[in-house]
Amino acid sequence: MSLSVQIQEIERGSFEVFIPIEKLIIDKNEIGISLGYSAGKTPQYFMGMIEEVLAKLPSSCLPKGGYKIVDIEMSKLKPDGLFIENNYCKTDKIITSQIKKSEKAAVFVGTIGNAMEQWSKELFNQGNTMLGYIVDTVASAAVESAVDFLHNEIGKAMLDEGLKITNRYSPGYCNWPVSDQHILFSLLPKNFCGISLTDSALMYPIKSISGIIGVGKDVRRMKYICDKCKVKDCAYRPYYLAINKRRHTKLTFNQIIKD
Repeated sequence: MSLSVQIQEIERGSFEVFIPIEKLIIDKNEIGISLGYSAGKTPQYFMGMIEEVLAKLPSSCLPKGGYKIVDIEMSKLKPDGLFIENNYCKTDKIITSQIKKSEKAAVFVGTIGNAMEQWSKELFNQGNTMLGYIVDTVASAAVESAVDFLHNEIGKAMLDEGLKITNRYSPGYCNWPVSDQHILFSLLPKNFCGISLTDSALMYPIKSISGIIGVGKDVRRMKYICDKCKVKDCAYRPYYLAINKRRHTKLTFNQIIKD
């Protein structure tokens, strides 16, 4: 199977990226951490279940994403807000401090489709709660990995134009209201990458991520500073803390299966 990345401009300035499943990077130890175990301390019984789910990813996961470059401007009156294509978004200072030097922004979305969500629901309905929870946890890691890959591809595209990128930020954490998903989706083609938005600002498929990435000559991509964030129950917190503190090498999907 070719591992080349297919990028297609579907509307002017809007690019869809098809991500090969082999490009996903999922660390079994991080799945264990998400389940509540210390690094390297996941019981073998549960590790076997994790490996069982990972082995079925090729038939259950359809990763893809896309992005559009838009105008961005920091609010001159409020340090905790910014304008995206003249739409005001009230964000945390953590976001504005990291993105303030940006000249543009990439509005992005990424998903792995709905097959894993349906699989997890079926397991829960059958009473197989633990395996259903592991499927859901692996699905969350898979979509994060897909968006990691998309993030890097956006970085490469911007580098070709002499520009750099920042970290990515999404409505729903760092005190950025989830309702601002509507602003982001209003800037993208309808049902972009097969993702739709409900009136309550929830994405479908559920295993999807949206957000912005700052773009400019004087910006940089840094460690996530979850330890400084006031939102202690953020679902992303364990994931990014694990990334920042990782002392082992990530494995590609194929390497994990071969272990």
